[in-house]
Amino acid sequence: MVKCRICRGKLIKIVDLGKISLVGNFSRKLKKQKKFKISLNFCAKCKHVQIAEILNPNLLFRKYLWETGVSLSNISLIQDLIKKLKKYGVSKKSKIFEIASNDGSFLNLINKKYKCLAVGIDPATNFKKLPKKRKIFTITNYFNFDQSNKIKKKFKTFDYIFARNVLAHVPDPNKIFKGVKNVLKKNGKFILEVPHLNNIIRYNQYDNIFHEHIGFHSLKSIIDLSIRHNLKVFDVEKIDSQGGSIRCFLSNKNSPEKISKRVTLIMKEEQKLGLNSSMKLKRFKVKILSHIKKLKKLLNELKKKQKRISIYGASGKGQALMQFCNINSKIVDYVFDKSRLKQGCFTPGTQIKIKNPIDIKKTNIQYLLLLSWNLKKEIIKQEKSFIQNGGKFIIPFPSPKIVQK
Repeated sequence: MVKCRICRGKLIKIVDLGKISLVGNFSRKLKKQKKFKISLNFCAKCKHVQIAEILNPNLLFRKYLWETGVSLSNISLIQDLIKKLKKYGVSKKSKIFEIASNDGSFLNLINKKYKCLAVGIDPATNFKKLPKKRKIFTITNYFNFDQSNKIKKKFKTFDYIFARNVLAHVPDPNKIFKGVKNVLKKNGKFILEVPHLNNIIRYNQYDNIFHEHIGFHSLKSIIDLSIRHNLKVFDVEKIDSQGGSIRCFLSNKNSPEKISKRVTLIMKEEQKLGLNSSMKLKRFKVKILSHIKKLKKLLNELKKKQKRISIYGASGKGQALMQFCNINSKIVDYVFDKSRLKQGCFTPGTQIKIKNPIDIKKTNIQYLLLLSWNLKKEIIKQEKSFIQNGGKFIIPFPSPKIVQK
């Protein structure tokens, strides 16, 4: 793309990150995989940060190996959100719609709590096999305005619409917002969660840059989209998800909700950090290249000392970081991950075997590079026997460091 996915302004390049394999392309056999160009850019007009290389979404999302329910931290976040919904009047009579419903974790939990109608849509065909439950419906497709018309015909409009960690994945978020506007009740609420650009820049989380993540959202970019579609952001909160996210609460433009002070505060934070500054956004390149150099140096020094290193976490961001830093089988022995869908596969681009974490104790691993670092509390607690036996974790961000507890 040469134009912004939000406002069609001209794109300015921050950094060219070369070519990487698709981070979700896990294979049961060792084979050479195609690599695709990737670069980080920002819009000269609205300053929205995004990649320029857009692939066919079927390559990325028709078979999707990230499962919400695998992580206890993710389930805890969902449960926290569901409790908070009580103040917005969610009840048995409410109609719920979720965009990118994944393995159905959110739909199942909200239906269990409120016994309400819950409808989800997700393009991944591997989630079709999920058990069907009463008052829960799942559509296997992408959500956009045309699809919203079909949904409206069957279910009419919804009281609450959710889009958790999906907006970054679509080439044109305007189609999502247009579709939401179409199926949202007059007094309905649209609640979305996105990894916060604030944290990505501040803590140098460039491992978020891969082909599934097209846009990197600030509160400003969400407000820009809202204005374009006669919606308004009336509240926002920071949540401990994906390395630091924002949960935005939207309603129709003329709804009675007053705009919270938190909206103004976070907008000021973003401005202070320089998320609206061309000069400061361009500086992100220096931070990225410096971090790659530091992490490679740390791993190479450990390897020279004949230390045995493996990786914990076969997340998308982990696969991106491994490729950016050229972390291959010469440096690490294995990758460990709880997802049964990934176990027995080889990592995309770097070709390292993925094993079940229960096998850690069977190896003589001394260091685990934690690439699902956003779940570090959960994982370190889970792997306490590794630490008790002298093992050490390497936390990559914001700067690589070794921890023993």
